[in-house]
Amino acid sequence: MNRFTLSPNRWYACQFLGDEFDATSLCILAPSPIRIEQVQPLESGERTFQLAFFHANYPQGVQDKEYTLQTIHRGENCLLARSLDHKPPRFLYLTDLTLEWLKHHFPKGRFGDTLSQATLNQLYCLG
Repeated sequence: MNRFTLSPNRWYACQFLGDEFDATSLCILAPSPIRIEQVQPLESGERTFQLAFFHANYPQGVQDKEYTLQTIHRGENCLLARSLDHKPPRFLYLTDLTLEWLKHHFPKGRFGDTLSQATLNQLYCLG
């Protein structure tokens, strides 16, 4: 079985789940395209890794993030991980980024009508 793998310099669909995202905010699953900058496995034996990424759906100036994550599930098409840096716990659900995903989560076309890694890099002035 092939397993979902995160690669640097690529965009992914990410949904953040946690207690700070509640029903009153209408955003229990906070979606964002993210661009992976670095993935560094940790030698803990606990399926942990350091993830540095660009958080596109965050205010300008604070979009560069780095989390220590623990893998909960790694399937063929997705990765579910828990942030070890957040209290209350925050979970990340990562999949490949598709135009359909963008249109579903951002129907006003914030990210454009075409999808490519280069288009997103250009939109956010990333190499």
